[in-house]
Amino acid sequence: MKRNLTLLSTTMIMTVYLPVIIILIAVLTIFPKSAQHLTLLDNKERLYLQSCPELATVKAAFGSAKKLALPFTLLNWNIYKQQHTNWQKALQKWTQKSDLLTLQEIKYSPAFINFSQINSLFYFQNNAFQYQDVVYGVNTLSKVAPSYVCGTRYSEPWISIPKTGIATIYPLENLPDSLLLINIHGVNFTFTAAPLMEQIQPYLALIKSHRGPVIFSGDFNTWSAQRLEQVAQTLLQADFQDALFANDQRITIFGQPLDHIYYRGLQVVKSESWATKTSDHNPQLVTFKLR
Repeated sequence: MKRNLTLLSTTMIMTVYLPVIIILIAVLTIFPKSAQHLTLLDNKERLYLQSCPELATVKAAFGSAKKLALPFTLLNWNIYKQQHTNWQKALQKWTQKSDLLTLQEIKYSPAFINFSQINSLFYFQNNAFQYQDVVYGVNTLSKVAPSYVCGTRYSEPWISIPKTGIATIYPLENLPDSLLLINIHGVNFTFTAAPLMEQIQPYLALIKSHRGPVIFSGDFNTWSAQRLEQVAQTLLQADFQDALFANDQRITIFGQPLDHIYYRGLQVVKSESWATKTSDHNPQLVTFKLR
């Protein structure tokens, strides 16, 4: 009986009191500063203000005529603000295998910018907030330049700090169609799945109008069965599949994986997930060919 009461108390603390404690801590400390508008930058520091589902044409850059060849490989990883000293070594190893990278919780630092330059990567950074003169958000990197881009900002309902997302479109080699790639960091501190579903709505509208293959990747923060089911069912109804891993090392909360790579119009050639100490999330690497 005592053990059951202890388990019940622990569950109540995790599900009811923990979010309240987090908010109180946030109120009593200095909040990060949020941007007043969409802050979507390319690797030339050029600003784009287009909110999804409307797309902006990417300004021409050297090497932008190159197209994405199939098969291609995608890395998805929440990099935890590069807090671990070995983040660059780990990302360098995985970048060598990747054509596209969807990263969340990126610290947009000189070290990260230098990393992208050394590896000749195009990127788009969508800033969520600024803390101690450094901005953080999501970043989509690629070895070929995208042709179109848009982004979103969605504020956490409780703490008001935004979560951001990016959609990029890449021309495909020897094919008339293009690839739509979506990178999202899902809202986290909510009682229901409704805010998360509202956050992804602009991307669902964009998906509906896109004729080619699509990848919807990121840290969805699907830490409850309800959140995971609503995201999964919505995308399954749109003909998406969730990339699976034989040795699944994705981080889980309450038994639910947070990170996903959903895909449509493609076929998985190889999928891997590894454990790492360089972040509080583990990366996923998936190679695709046309279905």
